[in-house]
Amino acid sequence: MASFKTYYEIMKVGELFKTVDKMTPPKFEKVKRYIFIGCGSSYNAGLIISEIMRKNGYSADAITAGEVLVKEMFDEIIKNYDLAILISRTGYTTETVKVAELLKGRIQTLGVTCDRKTPLANVCDLAYELDFAHEDSVIMTGSFSAIVRLFLNGIKRIDIDVEEVLKKFDEMTSNDIVHKKSHFIFLGYRERYHMAKESALKVQELSLDHSEFHETLEYRHGPIALLSPNSHVVIFSEFKNPSPLEENLAKEIMDRGASAQIIVPFTNDPALEVQVLNLYGQLLGYKRAIHKGLNPDKPHGLTKFVSLKDV
Repeated sequence: MASFKTYYEIMKVGELFKTVDKMTPPKFEKVKRYIFIGCGSSYNAGLIISEIMRKNGYSADAITAGEVLVKEMFDEIIKNYDLAILISRTGYTTETVKVAELLKGRIQTLGVTCDRKTPLANVCDLAYELDFAHEDSVIMTGSFSAIVRLFLNGIKRIDIDVEEVLKKFDEMTSNDIVHKKSHFIFLGYRERYHMAKESALKVQELSLDHSEFHETLEYRHGPIALLSPNSHVVIFSEFKNPSPLEENLAKEIMDRGASAQIIVPFTNDPALEVQVLNLYGQLLGYKRAIHKGLNPDKPHGLTKFVSLKDV
C-alpha cells in the first residue's frame, strides 16, 4: 500500500503544514480585489480560498486560466481586480503561464508554485515558491493542502491534528468501500461544494473511476437516478450535528442500496477545515488505484502538467 510516492505525498501533509506555518502568509486588505487563476486542482484551490475570503469580508473570485484565454478577459481582469494570484504546482502549466505573461505590467501578479525558478514565478511580480512541497508523482495531493493553508493563514491560522484526520479518513475509506464500490459522489455547499469538486477529481485522476460532485440536496433533483449498489456518497457537512435534511438524504441513499457517509466538522472553524478535507478523496482514489492494479504515481493518460502547443 505504501510503496508508491503518491502515498508518501499524501501522508506528509502534517510536515508540510509545519513549514507553511513558518512562512509569512499573504496580507489581504478589504479595500482590495483579488482574483485567483489556475487550472485543475490549482483552480479548485482558488475557488476554495476565494469562497472563504468572501465569508470573511474580502473581495475575491476565481477563474480558470483557460476561460481567461478563450474569452480574452485581460481588460476585464485589469479593470476589476487589484491583484491576480496565479497558481500552478509545477509552475509550467501552459495556460496559467500564458495568462501571467499577458497580464505582466498591467496588473500586479503573484505566482504560487511548488518548485523554484519556474516560468510562472519568473514572469510574476511576486512569488511563493513552496519547493518543500514538491511532488514527484503526477497527481497533486499534499501540495494542495499546503497552498490552501498558506492563504488561509492570511485570514486565520487554526491548529489541526493532521495525523488524526489521516487516521480517521483511512478508517472511513474502508476495504468494504474500496473493494465493492466503483461510483463515487461528493456533496457539499459553498467551500465544501468546491471540495466535493476537488475530491471527485482526485478519484477520477487516481483510480479512473466514475465520480460526481453536486450541491447536497441538489443531488436529489436528477443525479440520484444514477445511484446503484455500486455507489458511495460522501456528504461534507458544515454542522457538527448534521442537518436532518442531510441525514434524511443519507438514509434515502442507503435505502436504495448504496452507501453514504457524512463528514462533520472537527474544529470550531468548519470553513477552514477545507485545507485537510481533500485528504479523504486522495486516500480513496489511491486505495482504489491499488485495488484495481493501477499505478497511482503515473495514472493512465495524464501528465504532471498540461502543455498546449497552440497557447
